[in-house]
Parts: sequence; C-alpha cells; structure tokens
Amino acid sequence: MILKLLISLGFIYVFVIRYLYCIYIFQLNHYELRKYIKWLCKNRTNKRIIIPSLLSLISIVLLLYDINNPLVYPQGVLMVLSLFFIHFRQEKKKLKFTSRMIRLILVFLAVLVVSTWGCIYLLPTKYSLENTFLAISIIGNFVIYDLFFLAHLFVLPIESYLYDYYVNKARQKILSYNSLKVIGITGSFGKTSTKFIIGEILKKDYSVCVTPASYNTPMGLCITINKQLRNIDEFLICEMGACRIGDIQELCHIVFPDIGIITSIGPQHLETFGNLTNIIKTKFELIESLPKGGLAILNYDNYYIRNYRIKNDVKVLTYGIEHENVDYYALNIKYDQFGSTFEVRFPEGERYLFKTKLLGKHNISNILAAIALGDYLKINVRKIIHTVSTLEPVKHRLELKRFPNYCLIDDSFNANYEGFNNALDILNQFKNKRIIITPGLIELGDEQYTMNYRIGEKIARCTDYVVLVGKKQTKPIYNALLDNQYPSTSIYVTNSFENGFKHVLNKFKSDFTVLLENDLPDQYNES
Repeated sequence: MILKLLISLGFIYVFVIRYLYCIYIFQLNHYELRKYIKWLCKNRTNKRIIIPSLLSLISIVLLLYDINNPLVYPQGVLMVLSLFFIHFRQEKKKLKFTSRMIRLILVFLAVLVVSTWGCIYLLPTKYSLENTFLAISIIGNFVIYDLFFLAHLFVLPIESYLYDYYVNKARQKILSYNSLKVIGITGSFGKTSTKFIIGEILKKDYSVCVTPASYNTPMGLCITINKQLRNIDEFLICEMGACRIGDIQELCHIVFPDIGIITSIGPQHLETFGNLTNIIKTKFELIESLPKGGLAILNYDNYYIRNYRIKNDVKVLTYGIEHENVDYYALNIKYDQFGSTFEVRFPEGERYLFKTKLLGKHNISNILAAIALGDYLKINVRKIIHTVSTLEPVKHRLELKRFPNYCLIDDSFNANYEGFNNALDILNQFKNKRIIITPGLIELGDEQYTMNYRIGEKIARCTDYVVLVGKKQTKPIYNALLDNQYPSTSIYVTNSFENGFKHVLNKFKSDFTVLLENDLPDQYNES
C-alpha cells in the first residue's frame, strides 16, 4: 500500500511539473491557443512532451491488464523514468502568476476535480482506495493536454468579459481627459527604443505617461491607462505592436492617437501576417486612424514607408539618414567605444551636433524621430541635445557593456533583419577579436531560410568566430558560412546560449568583443 502511494505521489509530481510547463509555454505564446497548438505541433517530438505521455500510455495499458491488482513495480519504473523528462528551465522569462494565469489555473483545478470524480464513478465499486489513487494519477498524466484545452475553453467567456470591461474603462478614461494628447508608435522594429527616447525628451517640458517595457497589446495599454495615467498628464506615449491585420486599428480604437510615428516596416511576423503587403497596411492603420490635422512622423529611409500614399489629411514630418530629402536629416555619423556623434539638419537648414551613448544607425534613426517631435512641440533644441547625450541604452538593445578583459554588445532582444545587419556593422568596427552568439532570425515564414542565409553571408565578412545556438534553426547560417569559406574550426554549435557564452569565455581569455544577437524565448529552445 505504501509503495502504491509513493508511486501515485510520484505521478502527481510529474503531472504538476508538466502542467507548469504547459502554462509556461502558453504564457510565452501570449495566451493564444492557436499559437500554442502550432507550437505543440512543431515540437511534437520534444522529449518533455512525448516521452511522459508515452510512459503514461504504457502505464494505462499495464493498469488495464489487471485493474484490481495493478503491476506495482513496472508502474514504479515508469514513474521514475518520467522524472528524467519533465524538467524545464525558465532561462529568459519566468512563469508569472498573473491574474489571468490564476483564473486559468482555478478553472483547470475545477475541471480536474470533475474529471477525477468521473474516473472514480466509472471505476469498479470494489476498487480499493490506493488503486483508485494510482489510476487517477496515471490517467491524469495521459490526458493533461486535453484537460488543459478544456479549461481554456471554459475560461474564454470570462476573459472576453474582462477584456471588454478593461477596454471600455480605459477608453472612457482617455475620452474624459480633454487636454491629453496621445502619441502612438509602431513599426517592425525600433518601437520600444523610440518610445523611451521620446519620453525622456518630452519630460523636459511636459507631464508624460509612457507605457512600460514592451506593453504594446490591448491589455498592456489598458493596464497602463487604468493604473498609471494621471489627470495631470499632458501626453500618453503608446507603443503599438501587431501580428495580424487590424491589430493596430484595435489599439487606436482604445487610445485615439493624435500623433502617429512609424519607425520601420520589414518582414517581421510573416508567419502571422502572411505577406509584406499586410504588414504595410497594418502599420499604416495608425496614421489613417489619426484625426484631421493630426501629425504623422515617418522614417523615409524605409522604402515601404516612403512610397505609401496616406489616405487621410494629416501633417507629415519625415526623417532619415540615407534619404536626404527629409525634414530631419542625420549626417557625419561616427561611432566609437563611447557611443555615436552626428549632426542633424533641421527643416530650416540649421545644423546641430548631437552626441549619444547609444550605438548603431537605427538608434540614431530612433533619436531623429524624437527630435522631430520635440522640435514640433517647440522644446528648446539645447534641451533636446542635452537629453540625447544622457540617454541610456534600453536593456538588451545594442547595449554596450565593458568588462576588464572584453566588451559585450547585448542586442539579445527580438532581432530583426535590418537590426541584425546594423549590429554586425557595429561589431565590424571593433579592432579586436570579433565574436557573435546567435540563434538567427525566426517568424519569417517562407523567407526564413533565405534571410538567415543572407545573415550568414554577412557574419562571414564581419566576425572571427561564430557560436550558433540551435542546430536546426541555424542551419541556413551554418551553410552560408561554409559556402563563403568560413573555417569550420571557427564555428561552434550548441543548444544553449549559456553554454555558448561559457565556451567563448574559456576559449578567448581577453581582448575580444562578443555580440549577443537575438536570445530567443524559451519556447524556441531545441534542447
């Protein structure tokens, strides 16, 4: 009896850890069941998913072999084997027990209790208590995903009601603040950095509320508005993210922006958008949601932005580095280990020198957007110059860190094709040993192999040593390196960022610069 109890407790432990893994990946996929199912299908051979399920199935077969006298020792062996395949590491993001997650867990527990009662009811009446306990713990492990999906379906109406409640509350709050101006910022990349730079510049003359971190979804905006927006705030700065057509328009119907900024358009999230035309249309939903006389600030270095014909009547300010025919033009750009210096030509032809600790052309582009808005709002240019000089890098976005024996360029947050190229250009300017650690680019649909191959070609020109994270997903980069006669002895492939970094520190003792490019979320781990 004690042995059966221990085996049952072991299976329950396996069940709990597997459930935590379920909800962890679900949270990483932004609580979207469609994305979660897609992840499950893609990772159907993942040992953490398939092996415990197979062992549970074998346990059920053994259970049915003699339902009144389960084969205890084989069940014990299967339980112990399961323990070796349930561990998961929360490397980049931790599981957060948000209100939504707690609701999902409570509904899951309710489904579990009802299911357990059903199992007990179906089992023979003479079935002993310890056998019942063992049977339920084994069956629970086998149907864990079914229970999870069922709980999600039950919780959907609750989430739908709460979504409408919080959106309406945020919308009414925005509409009640008559003097509030809302700034919307979108783009395939550069949104977060631009948001924080604008926030720092506007704070010099105005009371400002800025959405924190990457709060760029409807609920992220609602949380900011409902909890942080004050009646004394003059500007609300909103980052706006999108994965499919209509996402930006949905956000605009919550906050009603007066000013819209598009930082870039490129092949991000092609898996959900389908094609670049849909991305362009979605990003410009921000500009076409502006009221008559609203302000659009656009990056004219971007071909897709420059050639889009805006359909509504708004004032347009343009900026650029490569395209000279703009209102705010950056020139004479220089980089060093302390940051960047550049001049900006304003609309009337006057030039001002700027210095910043930020690295990279796209950071200068983000600064230009903020300069354009600051100048439009009549903020003294000397204040803008001083603010730009004091800007700190946004964490994990071309963040330069100096250590006694080496330099680290941390660009690990959600890489994109243009940003990746820009980071390689910066790394190429360093005179010591140049090293990159990267898993490549993701969510590029049919273009994923081609674009990663092109990245690999540039890596071959700009680096002395390469660490690739994930053998499968970095295959195109690996092929490009070999095709460009990059020495195979200078390539190291691993399934862990942590292992890759330790390898570099052990191999190169001093005088090197390492670029961390695109540290993928845990759901993309191949280990």
